[in-house]
Amino acid sequence: MNPFEHVKNLHTKKRRWEDFNDEEKKSFNVFIINKTLSFNPNYLNIVNMVQNYTGLNQVLSQKEVFNLYYSLLPTKFRFYRWIKGAKTKKDKEKAEYLAMHFKVSTREAYDYLNILDKKTIKSIIKNYKNDTSRKTIQSTKK
Repeated sequence: MNPFEHVKNLHTKKRRWEDFNDEEKKSFNVFIINKTLSFNPNYLNIVNMVQNYTGLNQVLSQKEVFNLYYSLLPTKFRFYRWIKGAKTKKDKEKAEYLAMHFKVSTREAYDYLNILDKKTIKSIIKNYKNDTSRKTIQSTKK
């Protein structure tokens, strides 16, 4: 079972914890379940309460978390989209230029994209646009 099936089951209440086999019990990932449920703004208080007793504190077991959600969540199921980061091809290219300029990883360069203003980013990219070292970096990636 994947986490989304577990969440759906928590709402529909078709299966109890005792009905799961060992593999299905292991697939109940408390962190992912909490994250999935937190996308529904009506559940934030419940999820926050449960998170205080899971994770590093580990006071509640998987079974206890399941039973808690099973009893607290309403039977009306509404799917809330999983929030994903949007990275465009343009942002990737800009991040590569910033990574070269600041001598950091591309992952860190995405942070620079959010911090720096557009004018600064444009001037940095302008300096590298006609630079031949970029072409050699791209050819070595392949």
